Amino acid sequence: MAYEFKLPSLGDGVTGKVLDILVKPGDKVTKEQIVLIVGTDKVDAEMPVDADGVVEEILVKKGDDVTEGTLVLKMQTDGASIPAPSAPAASTQPATPAPPPPAAATPPAPVPPPAPAPATGSDTSAEGFRASPLARKRAKELGINLSDVRPAEGASRISYKDVVDFVKKKIDTGGGSAVGTGGGLARKPLPKFEKFGAVERQPLSRIGVLTAENMHYAFNTIPHAWISEKADITRLEQLRQQHKDTVKAAGGNLTTTAILTKAVCSVLRKFPQFNASLDDATNEVIYKKYFNIGIAVDTPRGLLVPVIRNCDQKSLTEISVDLTEISTRTREGKNKPDDLDGGTFTISNIGGIGGTNMLSIVNWPQVAILSVTAATMEAHWNGSAFEPRLMMPLTIGWDHRVINGADAARFLVDLKKILEEPFLGWL
Repeated sequence: MAYEFKLPSLGDGVTGKVLDILVKPGDKVTKEQIVLIVGTDKVDAEMPVDADGVVEEILVKKGDDVTEGTLVLKMQTDGASIPAPSAPAASTQPATPAPPPPAAATPPAPVPPPAPAPATGSDTSAEGFRASPLARKRAKELGINLSDVRPAEGASRISYKDVVDFVKKKIDTGGGSAVGTGGGLARKPLPKFEKFGAVERQPLSRIGVLTAENMHYAFNTIPHAWISEKADITRLEQLRQQHKDTVKAAGGNLTTTAILTKAVCSVLRKFPQFNASLDDATNEVIYKKYFNIGIAVDTPRGLLVPVIRNCDQKSLTEISVDLTEISTRTREGKNKPDDLDGGTFTISNIGGIGGTNMLSIVNWPQVAILSVTAATMEAHWNGSAFEPRLMMPLTIGWDHRVINGADAARFLVDLKKILEEPFLGWL
C-alpha cells in the first residue's frame, strides 16, 4: 500500500535545509534507515524513515527548505510496518450529526474590519509578507524589524536567509551594523591582496557563517568582563589517574572537562545569577532551575557546543559517559536535533592544545562562560620550601548587566576550592 513519509520535528519552530538524500526511487528501505540529512542552524540531523518499503518518489531535493510535516518521499509498503496513527478519543455520543443551532432572529450588522496595524517586525513585513519561524527568531535575536526585510524574488515568505542577507547588505552598503543594539561600524573594503602575491579564496562553511554571526551578535550586545585565577589540581590529577579505569569500564573517559562540569554545577547552585539569561525587553533576569552545561567541541566543521543535561542530577561517571558519547557524535557530525539546545552555562577547555589564558565570548543567551587552558607545573612555596604543583588557569567571562565583578571573583574562588579539595563539592 502507498505510504507517505513526512519530516519529523526538528525542534520548536525550527526549519532546516536538505543537505543530502541517501536513497533513490526503487531503493528498498527498512524502518529506522537514514534517508535524509537535514541541516539546521545548530546541527546536521539524520532523518530515519519510520516504515519498511520501496521508495517510489522523492519529493524534496538538495537545498530545499523543510520543516516539520514536509512531505519527503512516497513509498510502497506491505502495511504491517506503517506506524499506527493516534486513535481518536472514543465518543459516547451517537453517530448522528448534532442538529444545527437555531438561526438568530435578526442577523447582527456586519462589523467593519479594523484598519491594519503597522508592521512591527514580529510576523510580517510592511507589505504583508509572512516570515518563517526561524526568520522571526533570527530577526528578534538581531534586533531586526521584519518590515525592513523583503523575501527573495518570486518568494511569498521571508526566510532565514533573507534576514541574514539583509544584515550583510546593510553592513556592506555602509549602513552600519544591522543589529539594533550592536553599535557596529560600516565595513571597510579589503585591499587588493593579489598585488602582493598569490591568494586563494575559500567560502566559510555553513557552521562557520553561523558561528561568525552568533559571536558578532554576542560581542556587540553583551558588555563583557573577565577575571582569571589558577587552581592547584595536583591532587585532583592523582585522583583522576586513580579512578579513570573505573569510569572507562562504564563507557566514559574521566577527563578534566568532565570533572569541571560536575564542579561547576556545585558552584552554579550557590551563584544562580551565572545560570540565567537577561530579557532586556522587559528588564528581567530569568533564573533557570535546571543545569545544562554546554561543552565547546572543536570539529572539522567548526566550533560546536553540545549540551550535557541535568548535570546536577548525575554522578561524575554518568557525566563522563554522556560527555564521551555527545563529543563523539559532534565530531562525527551525527548530532541529534536537541544535542545543541538548552544550555545554561558553557565550558571551553583548550588545555589539551595549550595556551596560558583565554578570554572567551559569552554564548548568548547565556550570561557566563568558563575558559580553561593548559595546566603546567609551577614552583610554589609551601612555608618552608618550594615544591612543584600542577596549576590550571581558569577565566570566567560574564555579562556585566547581570553579574558584578565581586560575584565573578567569588565564583572562581569557590570553583578553585572544589578543584583543590573535591570533598567540598559534596558538602
